[in-house]
Amino acid sequence: MKERTPEQLKGQIRHFATQRGLQPQEVLQMFLLERVLERLSKSKYARNFILKGGMLISSMMGIMERTTMDMDTTVNGIDMDEDEISNIIKEILLIDVGDGISFEFEKMEPIREDDDYNNFRAYFTAHYGKIANKMKIDITTGDEITPRAIDYEYKTILDDDVIEVVAYNYETILAEKYETIIRRNIGTTRARDFYDLHMFYHMYEQKVDFKILEEAIHRTARKRGSEDELKEWKDICDDMKADKPLKQLWLNYQNSNNYAQSVDFDSALATVEEISVKTNM
Repeated sequence: MKERTPEQLKGQIRHFATQRGLQPQEVLQMFLLERVLERLSKSKYARNFILKGGMLISSMMGIMERTTMDMDTTVNGIDMDEDEISNIIKEILLIDVGDGISFEFEKMEPIREDDDYNNFRAYFTAHYGKIANKMKIDITTGDEITPRAIDYEYKTILDDDVIEVVAYNYETILAEKYETIIRRNIGTTRARDFYDLHMFYHMYEQKVDFKILEEAIHRTARKRGSEDELKEWKDICDDMKADKPLKQLWLNYQNSNNYAQSVDFDSALATVEEISVKTNM
């Protein structure tokens, strides 16, 4: 990483954000999450933590198309005991990678999910000069990754440095987004799922193996208990097309995120339908 004083960092982030129509706080948050990711990559737990969610999607699509404020991971090969996970996170945060940034662990809380697994959220603060930034990481287990996780070269947003991590593959990313949309139906509060599915699918369609995607969707739905909902995808899509609160949710998301303004809700729903047909739902 290029050496910067805290003031130089804030100035560069402001310039970077202004040029791209982003919020400086979003860029700072992602920069600091990358500092955690580098520490993880240098730790003995590098292959136990699998990157997923918004941070991975943002990296794969580009920060101009998607930002995030959190890091999501799933783990394997580690006992999901609260004290054990807390100690591992503390150990990772203390790793010195020479960037001058320090992280102060605050607490670990269970995440209540609709499954039988222990899932946790770690809260901590990043310190760099006068910067004191609140952050969190979600740590889950038991996720279905079809067929397997991949080695991924994460490029940092300011320097284009490469951080080597283990991550979800394309098909699992799409499967989780698709299943979430169908399961939540018109009750969803997450417009970003439609945006992510639409943009990610059209960006990587040529690289997706649709037989693997079909299997990934079914395995994800089986794990989450939503197999019956998959069979009703046509009716669910029709309901979503007609739902005015859902359309308003989309408009609110567009107004809050400049990068979403070029995508209309009908196009996002058409992508849900296209995936349904191509995967024989």
